[in-house]
Amino acid sequence: MKDFKITDYARQQIRKLFSQRNSVNTLKRDPELTQIFDNFAFDEALKLTEEPVLEKTRAMCILASTIGCNAMRQFKVYVDVCLNVGIKPREIREVIYQTVPYVGFSKMIDFLLEMNEVFEDNDIKLPLDNQGIVTPDNRREKGREYIDSIYGAGTVEKMEKEAPEGQEHIVEFMESYCFGDFYTRCGIDKEHRVLVTFCLLASMGVAQPQLENLGVACKNLNITKKEMVAVLTGMLPYIGFPKTLNALTAVNGAYPEAD
Repeated sequence: MKDFKITDYARQQIRKLFSQRNSVNTLKRDPELTQIFDNFAFDEALKLTEEPVLEKTRAMCILASTIGCNAMRQFKVYVDVCLNVGIKPREIREVIYQTVPYVGFSKMIDFLLEMNEVFEDNDIKLPLDNQGIVTPDNRREKGREYIDSIYGAGTVEKMEKEAPEGQEHIVEFMESYCFGDFYTRCGIDKEHRVLVTFCLLASMGVAQPQLENLGVACKNLNITKKEMVAVLTGMLPYIGFPKTLNALTAVNGAYPEAD
């Protein structure tokens, strides 16, 4: 059997990120695959993300992608990674909460329970402080304001005007539930909230129109094309080439000119 060789840079990153390396690879039973993946994910791909995006941003985006891929084992690993790189528990929870309108409660609840287990294992007191700021009376209004703030003035009016007859309530739910209840929450800033949502949809691979819209929102929030490409480069080892290429198509459409 060939010698097992992981680059020094990859080993350094692995030691920094992961509490228990045996929980995230198949070092003993599948050393060949471990070598290929580790050298790609923690050396080749990771090096290209270090200058454009913060380590915390990359970790949060990969965490969101594990939910989109329905990758529970990797999700638990990345909750731990997020804690290891200094991401606050409330920030981790907001990433999970942000997925609710997109993957649905039935899928999200399993991830939320696993997150809480990791928190308890790390002696993090639960429940965490509330981060919601809307009321039953203003949630729709605040959601409408948020939509226009990231997509441009008049977006909400256009959505409501173009809603098919009998489906107006879906637009209302988007304003009050999706954006009012979730996007307006504190805990992470607007840029990270929109970016992790983009990464979630990229990893799902089934929502190209929505992904393209969120690419525009990221640009409107002054997230650069270089940052978007770097985030997707860091996610590539986890979500694969087809989903990454679809996401890059959305980025290229939102940023027709290089930053």
